[in-house]
Amino acid sequence: MTTFATFAQRNIASPLELPLPIPDLNEDLASLQLRMFSYEQLASARDEDQYEEGARLLIGLKDYVFDVTSLKAFIGPQGPLNNYPWRDISWALVKSSNLASDTANQGYNNFSPENLKSLDDWTAVFLRRFVVVGMLSGTA
Repeated sequence: MTTFATFAQRNIASPLELPLPIPDLNEDLASLQLRMFSYEQLASARDEDQYEEGARLLIGLKDYVFDVTSLKAFIGPQGPLNNYPWRDISWALVKSSNLASDTANQGYNNFSPENLKSLDDWTAVFLRRFVVVGMLSGTA
C-alpha cells in the first residue's frame, strides 16, 4: 500500500506539494455555472485515451471535481496513486490510502468529526492548487 508517509521515506515529494498554491485560483466558484457530476458520471469521464496527451485527469473530493492533470506522474497508470483518477477520493485521502477499496467508498456521510476536519483540510489544499471543473452531487 502506498501512503503519503511512503513518499517521505523514499525522499519523493508528495504529489500534493508539487503545484504551488494560488490563493485566488477558485475565488469565483459561487458565480460559475459548474457541471454537476454524479459518481457514475465522474467514473465515465475515464475513456480509452485517458493517459494520452491532452486528456484531463479528474478526481472528486468532498463536493468538488478537480482537474489534477498536473499530477499525471503520480496518478498515471504507473504512478503510486493510480487508483485516484475519476473517483471520489475523500475517504482515501482521510485514510492516506491508495487501496482500490478505499477509493471505491463514495461520499463522506459517515465521517467522524476528526475525519471531517481532515477532509476539510485536504479540500482547502486542493482548492489552492487545482482548478475546480465541476461539483460532485450525491455527497454529504
